[in-house]
Amino acid sequence: MLKKVLLAILDNFEGYVSQVLLAFFVLILLLQIFLRQFGHPLYWTEELARYSFVWFVFFGASYAARLAAHNRVTIQFRPFPKWVGDACMLLSDGVWLFFNIVMVVESLTVIRELREFPYATPALDWQLSYIYFIFPIAFTLMSARIIQVNVMKFVLKKELTAPDRIETEETRKAFMDGGKP
Repeated sequence: MLKKVLLAILDNFEGYVSQVLLAFFVLILLLQIFLRQFGHPLYWTEELARYSFVWFVFFGASYAARLAAHNRVTIQFRPFPKWVGDACMLLSDGVWLFFNIVMVVESLTVIRELREFPYATPALDWQLSYIYFIFPIAFTLMSARIIQVNVMKFVLKKELTAPDRIETEETRKAFMDGGKP
């Protein structure tokens, strides 16, 4: 039972982190707006909200990779057998993995340079190298999720559907049946 719960948490890790970051930067921005109205602005809140938003976006992109929810143009594969579309998707995922590897390597180079020649953020006085750690973290997580999704599709033979398509199919079926979704 514990193993199942732990696997569920790991499977949705980026989603949980994204939810926390979203709530955090919205609360920070609300605090900034509220205090500004009373003449006591906190200048560091804008910078903190900006960095937490960037982290939110990258964790969200990784979570979208886990859900196979990134936008893809697939209509050109309809006239061909299914294996052609699958092969092209696998090839494009290979290109995506290569891009992610390049991003991890290059971002680690930038972080190394920022540690050698430190640069602090203006308001918080944080080392920028720590903030840039989101790049190798996110692109590594995305790579793992791309591999996970492809294993699920091609090895475990699970049919994955993007979350927005599931809702659309349910709504269409309900409409056709004359009921509500």
